[in-house]
Amino acid sequence: MLLSRSRKQVYELTLDDLNTFPIWEFKLDAHGAEGQDEATVQPYTVSGLLDPKDRMFVVRAAFTLMDGSRIKGYITPPVRSREGMDTMQPVAVTAKGQVRFWCGTSAPDPKRLAHNYNLLGREAARVFPLRFESEVQLQGGPARGSIPGFLVLEDFQTRMSRTVM
Repeated sequence: MLLSRSRKQVYELTLDDLNTFPIWEFKLDAHGAEGQDEATVQPYTVSGLLDPKDRMFVVRAAFTLMDGSRIKGYITPPVRSREGMDTMQPVAVTAKGQVRFWCGTSAPDPKRLAHNYNLLGREAARVFPLRFESEVQLQGGPARGSIPGFLVLEDFQTRMSRTVM
């Protein structure tokens, strides 16, 4: 069921947004509308299990850092057999901003890494490896993963990535 709430960019989601609405739907049909593009999301609610095959979503997730601390964030729930980090693209959301662990093809430079650790309030040894799990009931069970560091895509064909810390 779609909620008539304001739309926003996925990279602007806050902790309050995720606590209020644990599921956000990408509004791909709004592409081309003023102020909306492929990053536009809108709150979404469903009774029962969410089926990631229905549409493209991000869902609230819990992240457990190496030091045992927990933070919130979101992932894109995978359709079975597409469960890689390039599909789930985990993002931690802190009071200071978002930290993307999947970097696509652009490796974070030292300045960006320092900024990310500042947002997390920790150094690398206290962050990685970290674990995450979806907090929304998904068709097929929770989406989970482990992240050794910031991940950069190395090869489109093999989907191989490398870790940056």
